[in-house]
Amino acid sequence: MKFRAFAAVAAASAMTVTLSVAPAQAHNTHQQPAPAITNVKTLAEGLGGPLKVAFGPEGRILVAEAFAGKITSVSPTGAKTTLVNAPGKEIAGVSHARGTTYYFENAGATGEEPPSGLTPALLKSIDKQGKTRTITDLAKFERKHDPDGQTVYGVRDASASCLAQAPELRSMGELYSHPYSSLPGRNGVYVGDAGANAILHVNNQGKVSLVKKVPAEPVTITEAVQEAAAEMDITVPDCMLGHTYWAQPVPTDITIKGNWLYYTVLPGVPGESLSKGKVYKMNLHTKKTQTVATGLSGPTGIALDKRGNVYVAELFGSGVAKIVNGHGVTVLPAMMASDVAIRNNKLVASTEALTPSGKLVTASIK
Repeated sequence: MKFRAFAAVAAASAMTVTLSVAPAQAHNTHQQPAPAITNVKTLAEGLGGPLKVAFGPEGRILVAEAFAGKITSVSPTGAKTTLVNAPGKEIAGVSHARGTTYYFENAGATGEEPPSGLTPALLKSIDKQGKTRTITDLAKFERKHDPDGQTVYGVRDASASCLAQAPELRSMGELYSHPYSSLPGRNGVYVGDAGANAILHVNNQGKVSLVKKVPAEPVTITEAVQEAAAEMDITVPDCMLGHTYWAQPVPTDITIKGNWLYYTVLPGVPGESLSKGKVYKMNLHTKKTQTVATGLSGPTGIALDKRGNVYVAELFGSGVAKIVNGHGVTVLPAMMASDVAIRNNKLVASTEALTPSGKLVTASIK
């Protein structure tokens, strides 16, 4: 992958996490206190990269353990049952509705280097009887349509001599599908594809359509950006200072309330280490898109409570944040919070997600 922040997630980059903790904590200092989160408990431990969580049937919580290639079902008492076991695969994007569980089976384990080229990216389902079927291979849609294939990422306006010093800082969208989040919705499933940089819809017959090509995210190249890039062994020449770096947007999670689809964006290198993450919402009818929040540090999970309040898991930040006046206010401190889900007044979050011993945490929303 070329300059994609998701590669840092996939490789469990401790360096990137270290870089980003300080700015993520800082964005809470000027906000008013958020409503309390109470009754915080650790429901399960020892999870292998719990990057996605979802409410399942009978009060159970479903966890996609990406590093282990599993989906684990956790009971209200913390007992774990393996629902999917695919060693060597990345299992991602678990969701559940109307008795059916959805998930992705991607090539390669998340703890390894991301696979090169266009590899299978399967959307699968498990019905009430436990029967598994493959709905579609999202890589086929990417191969045919490649939504961001004509997008220029990196520095677009540098002179030829300047670009010659760092030619890798400009690239075209690559042919790559890496579905990461799923959401059962109208006549099918919505998909956040972190490889294609697109939000897709798969209908009940397996037909894939484009909902939104997520635009590149602008990051002004400052000395701080230059230094952050250097920590990642990326050289940004002085002639690029002041220019805009158009980062890959990397959609990481999606949810819907009414006619609005909410999604989180974790901008590609070097944006993920500089609290450049955002939340957007798009009207499904008009396609009008609005910015909900900025200044987030690696937002990889989003959920809304029954009042419409937005909560975000900040993987490279200080935990789960509630969006207040367009900014995140940490309400559930945690390391490496990768996802959040809410039902009624119950909140669940996966934490310590970039480790082999992740946790599933539950809490109550007042």
